[in-house]
Amino acid sequence: MGALDEEVVLITGGASGLGRAIVERFLEEGARVAVLDRAPQRLEPLAAAGDRLEVIGGDVRSLADNRRAVESCVRRFGRLDCAIGNAGIWDYSVTLDGLPEDRLDAAFDELFHVNVKGYLLLAKAALPELVRSSGALVFTVSNAGFDPAGGGPLYTASKHAVVGLIRQLAYELAPAVRVNGVAPGPMRRTCAARPPWALLRSPSAAFSSRPSRGRRSRSARSRRPRTTPAAMSSWRPAVTAVPPLAAC
Repeated sequence: MGALDEEVVLITGGASGLGRAIVERFLEEGARVAVLDRAPQRLEPLAAAGDRLEVIGGDVRSLADNRRAVESCVRRFGRLDCAIGNAGIWDYSVTLDGLPEDRLDAAFDELFHVNVKGYLLLAKAALPELVRSSGALVFTVSNAGFDPAGGGPLYTASKHAVVGLIRQLAYELAPAVRVNGVAPGPMRRTCAARPPWALLRSPSAAFSSRPSRGRRSRSARSRRPRTTPAAMSSWRPAVTAVPPLAAC
């Protein structure tokens, strides 16, 4: 018997990275798992889970897709005990001065729509079923939800927003639904190679570094040199065209 025998869980962003690890562990512990992900084909290797795994292709930024995922989960397994908001994208620690002006609006909207709005829409879609089961909402936060240097300003701001969302929903939904967050630290990622815009250098030569393999440890962050005002005033972005943020 596993620790989660017969529990029914819906996970967003469960096809890769941390989400995939959560799916695999929950299946090992006996849970029945539904996954909402934009790349459902990545879960084909888990087909051996048989009738304990339901995969739904969709976009976490869509309320309709979140509702469809909840409906598919309940239709397949009969109920929903826990919804886990995990889908997210990282900003590759691009600093404010490293963000080209012509990409700032698009980058902000893309990252906040996935990292914050996606969680809010999952909560909205799953709420009726979670009330019925006296279930739980769990959101993936990050060390960046509490400390600086876990990402750039966009990612860090989005994760601080997630912390606020957790607190507000915990207040609103208690005692019917429990709301919690889990803040992972550094980990190896399965992201694609860093996009060109993430290779922009900060104004100080001290900011240049090797490509990141994930969030840095607190000790590494504490050694990061500060940018001087003089360097800031003399620096200008070197590129004008930037591709969208990469997803994990």
